[in-house]
Amino acid sequence: MQVGLTMISIKHLRDVPQHFDTVADWIYHQWWEKPGNTVDVVKQPLREHLHAKDFPAAFVAMDGNTPAGSVLLLADDGITELPDLTPWLAALYVAPQYRMQGVGKQLVQALEHHAQCIGYTQLYLVATDRVSFYLDLGWRIHTKLGGNMGITIMRKNLSAVSAKSQSAASEQV
Repeated sequence: MQVGLTMISIKHLRDVPQHFDTVADWIYHQWWEKPGNTVDVVKQPLREHLHAKDFPAAFVAMDGNTPAGSVLLLADDGITELPDLTPWLAALYVAPQYRMQGVGKQLVQALEHHAQCIGYTQLYLVATDRVSFYLDLGWRIHTKLGGNMGITIMRKNLSAVSAKSQSAASEQV
């Protein structure tokens, strides 16, 4: 089923709390579903996003009243080898029927903008796949952990994003 993007809007999870369980289920089934875990492994820390003003933050892509995807802004993403890196874009998820339509890009850009607005100049993320997706959005490889089959740590310089948008804005005047 193809879905048009004209209705996609990005909202803070705290503004659409009725979709909390859906976001928690997405994150659990995509990354945390293993023997001994329940969805509560996700729900407990995700609840903090409902009450935080700016950080941590969770964003939901909405197609009208239907959630289409989500992404989180976290202090850390559990990478113990790199404790000084913060904040992290994490848990980018797009519902299958919305994939390949720009929803993931919209979520990433909304999170980048939010992080920049609250004073961050760098963002990090863990990529086990989809590295090219992030490279296309201006992210760069920071380091690799665990060799060729491991994970890629990516970084985005948000001040470069700001300079580009200011330059584009001045060209339009």
